[in-house]
Amino acid sequence: MQVIRTEWQKSPRPIDDGTMAVAIGDVHGCSQHLEVIYRSIAEDVETLTPNNTTCILIGDLIDRGQNSKECLKLATRGLASFTSQNNINDIVLMGNHDLWLCRALNSQLVESDFQAWMRNGGKATLSSLGVTTNLPFENVQTKIKKSMTPDIITMLTNMNESFQIGQLFFVHAGVDPRYSLTHQTLESKLWIRDEFLTPITWPFNEVIIHGHTIEHFTKKPKIYNHRIGIDSGVYATDLLTGIEFLGAMMRFIMVQPAD
Repeated sequence: MQVIRTEWQKSPRPIDDGTMAVAIGDVHGCSQHLEVIYRSIAEDVETLTPNNTTCILIGDLIDRGQNSKECLKLATRGLASFTSQNNINDIVLMGNHDLWLCRALNSQLVESDFQAWMRNGGKATLSSLGVTTNLPFENVQTKIKKSMTPDIITMLTNMNESFQIGQLFFVHAGVDPRYSLTHQTLESKLWIRDEFLTPITWPFNEVIIHGHTIEHFTKKPKIYNHRIGIDSGVYATDLLTGIEFLGAMMRFIMVQPAD
């Protein structure tokens, strides 16, 4: 794997001096990419020595890729396990794919949602968990729970819907501009696209850092006036994208196979 860091540039929304905020895009079962970007960000933390660092997984840890269980294990460890710095705050946001898993874990997934999950990469997750799909629907949910370690269950149970640092608002899919940031529905946070991606008007001062919708780019994602998308479709493109904010500056960090 090779790691690419873009040049530092002015951030659209500065955060406190000495504060570092990092977000990692949709991982979708690609554990090798996740481990490499964690190690690379840890190197940056050791070099830059911020007063405090918050590392945010933007959601969709699972499905499509082949190593969903390993991604879940890495998420339970977080960035804190890759650095000797003790000022690390790890945040895991829920994505729409993660929601299917959480509902299955709690036996709250209805069969129509289960079938939608299987059509959208869920079979790869069940395979990673060692769960076969040729069982009655209720038995599959039971097997999913038995395949989980206590630390993974705790992490899934405590996933955040969103997270804010200064005027940077981190969420999986986006927000509905018709409602305040404090009155967003879970459906909007995990599923929204068009109304958020290309709004008629934008009522917030915050810039939204999000995944869910794949950004197609050659060198780095585009920075829009109201949002920065960091889902680069790693399961299909072999490219995992993250973003680092440090005080008034920002840059992208990307992991892909070596040439």
